[in-house]
Amino acid sequence: MLENMDDFRCPKCNKLLFKYRLKGSLAVEVKCTRCSVIATLIIKKEG
Repeated sequence: MLENMDDFRCPKCNKLLFKYRLKGSLAVEVKCTRCSVIATLIIKKEG
């Protein structure tokens, strides 16, 4: 079930924050538990 999923990693320390599979748009902010950087991911659905 976890195959064909994209990783979202911290831009500073490269820790895996979550995996996702998406059909649509997404906007999320996550605070890394290792280095406390707030990472932002925005994906807009085209079409």
